[in-house]
Amino acid sequence: MHRMSHITGEMSMLKFVMAIAALAACTPVLAEQVRHDAVVDGVRIAYWTSQDIKPGDIPIVFLHGGPGYNSYSFRRTMGLSLEATTPVVYMDERGSGASERPLSKDYTLQAMAADVEGVRKALGVDKIIPLGHSFGGAVAATYVSTFPSHVDRLILANAATDMPAIMGVWMDALKSTQPAAFASEQATDPGKALAAVDPKDTCALSKARFAFFSDAVEKLPDPLAFYTMQQFRTPAGKAEQKRIDAEGGYRNTGEVGAAVFGPKSDFLCYRVDPAKLTMPVLVIVGKYDLAVGAASQAALARQMPHGKYLMLKNSAHFSYQEEPGAFKDAVEAFIR
Repeated sequence: MHRMSHITGEMSMLKFVMAIAALAACTPVLAEQVRHDAVVDGVRIAYWTSQDIKPGDIPIVFLHGGPGYNSYSFRRTMGLSLEATTPVVYMDERGSGASERPLSKDYTLQAMAADVEGVRKALGVDKIIPLGHSFGGAVAATYVSTFPSHVDRLILANAATDMPAIMGVWMDALKSTQPAAFASEQATDPGKALAAVDPKDTCALSKARFAFFSDAVEKLPDPLAFYTMQQFRTPAGKAEQKRIDAEGGYRNTGEVGAAVFGPKSDFLCYRVDPAKLTMPVLVIVGKYDLAVGAASQAALARQMPHGKYLMLKNSAHFSYQEEPGAFKDAVEAFIR
């Protein structure tokens, strides 16, 4: 009886150890991500790696959205999974996260693309795979258009690649979810200005829609709830992103966004030129993304000579956080 109890105890301990091992195998290991700094045109750009990048490597270089967000949430979630199969670099764009704010206040896409090139040179590699999320997609596409010889392939995730089309998505989301606010805004100065715009002038129309939308949403009882609806499929997705952001401790000061969407900027007229994206390109978007919308993403993929389009069915704007398994599988298959 005592001997049987001893054997049973050993088996129970063995099962316990095996269960812990299985759990560990399913849990991403928190790799030691080392911070580096590259000074580009007098601006200190912070980036992280979790392994030595060798000259022959072709690393993914992650470019975050915002504008003015940071790379922390990606590098502590999706990045940990991708690192197991490919080198990954996480860059905080100028004025964002741990990177410096330029005294020049130059937040043009061209300046940010030059920062990416500075990081590539600091890494000592010939080619990279830019992975741009949201606004970072515009940065990635601008880099590819400017430095095509240093790009192996490109990944656009929920990317800001067609701002006039995106402004249409924002307007549709406002009209369908806040019909009273939409109708009321039509009588305001931004509403009258929008009505007077020639619909064939896509640049002017995009700017007028942005002014209309911004004014209307800020009058809502809870603007944050509307923005959350645009970006997350479920409340749990937003809660998890909020937790990760709090853990990172970075704050979006609004400086980059004010410049990018300001009166001196033409970012609201920005459209990717698909003819310049001649390398293999993966376009990923969440089905419920009301921050960029799926239609323009699918259209871009069709127009590129080597474009591949993937809609993830259970996520919104932060598809890498809400559907990590499908996102990871798509990226790894594309790179292979």
